[in-house]
Amino acid sequence: DGFWDAPSSFRNWLFQGAFCATGATIVSGAMAERTQLKGFITYTLLMTSIIYPIVIWWGWSGNGVLSYTDDAGESVSAVGPALKDFAGSGLVHLVGGVGALCGAVIVGPRYGRWDADKQEEFEAHSIPFCVLGTFFLWF
Repeated sequence: DGFWDAPSSFRNWLFQGAFCATGATIVSGAMAERTQLKGFITYTLLMTSIIYPIVIWWGWSGNGVLSYTDDAGESVSAVGPALKDFAGSGLVHLVGGVGALCGAVIVGPRYGRWDADKQEEFEAHSIPFCVLGTFFLWF
């Protein structure tokens, strides 16, 4: 069956696309206010078109790098049973978190954030907005 022949292919594509977009939004939070839009778009395209699909296929397909085909023709993992990832959250957050860490290290700290001369320019966050954001996440 081709992609266009099965309606479930479209549902699966949209489902996987939402996970891929989630991984990209994790990266956006780590690089916020420290990168230009064209740099962020380039990083996101690289991550969502190359890095994310490779890692996700390796983890979810059962035919990843650490798998082999036994004498019966079945795919067997070299490290034990297949990965059990509840709702896909483990690998999605792994890819997003490692991508965010790499992006934050590459971009570096906010300009002037740790200069003693500019400490008074950086104001504390709004406590009411922090509480409001927490409620949005919880409910």
